[in-house]
Amino acid sequence: MAQAGPRRGLRGGADMRVSITARTPDPAQVRAYAEVRLARLQRHSRLYDVSVVVEADPKHQPVCSAEVVVHLHHHVRLVATAAAATAQEAIDAAVGRADRQVLRRKDRVTERKGHLGADGVGPAPA
Repeated sequence: MAQAGPRRGLRGGADMRVSITARTPDPAQVRAYAEVRLARLQRHSRLYDVSVVVEADPKHQPVCSAEVVVHLHHHVRLVATAAAATAQEAIDAAVGRADRQVLRRKDRVTERKGHLGADGVGPAPA
């Protein structure tokens, strides 16, 4: 089992904690691939915690599964899971689903309250 430590977010130097757990035969390669794919989620503001768990079990079909858990402001937790033949395919599908969930959340909050982010908080003061 391999885990990555905290990473710095791209927006305004805000902390975004990223933890990656790979239960696969080659955890270093899976961890590196997951970090590259998680850059897609960093375009959203105020993501506080992103956890990725990738598991490979040759006894089941599909072989690999991935789970992405995103924590937003005000105790909002979004979970996306996917299963595929390879770890890379599972990571791609799970990150894509998480991205769509964050965008849907942002649209719901914006329609209801005006110009707000996905976490329900307005733009940061300049």
